[in-house]
Amino acid sequence: MRKITYLALAIILTLTLTMAVSAVGQENQTVQGLNATRDIGLAFNESQSQNKTLLIIFDQESCVYCDMLEENTLSDVNVQKELNENYVVLFVDINKDYDVAEKYQVFGTPIVHVVSPEGKDLGKIEGYVESDEFLSELKGI
Repeated sequence: MRKITYLALAIILTLTLTMAVSAVGQENQTVQGLNATRDIGLAFNESQSQNKTLLIIFDQESCVYCDMLEENTLSDVNVQKELNENYVVLFVDINKDYDVAEKYQVFGTPIVHVVSPEGKDLGKIEGYVESDEFLSELKGI
């Protein structure tokens, strides 16, 4: 009986650790092919040190339009080329990074803020937009 209890505890512990490691991995995931991070400090430092504009993509779990932006717009080869060459890209979950969302007055998603290396908010793209429109709006900022 004691062996069964220990075995059950070992299985539960293994499953718990596996789920925890999987959740941490998902937390840092971004769009494949896009040089992006969810590390706020790293993104701001890279923006300043490389003198590149910061693109902050505000999202949240269970946001259909955020998923569409990632799957359609941010996965587009032309969008990725523009962003990878000219921007530091940061994803911010508004439910986890309240202070950043509050600073930029983001209450809904998706919203993309364009920020200078000095920290000045240059403009934003609100809601889901297709690739061509995204690039056009980005160039207009």
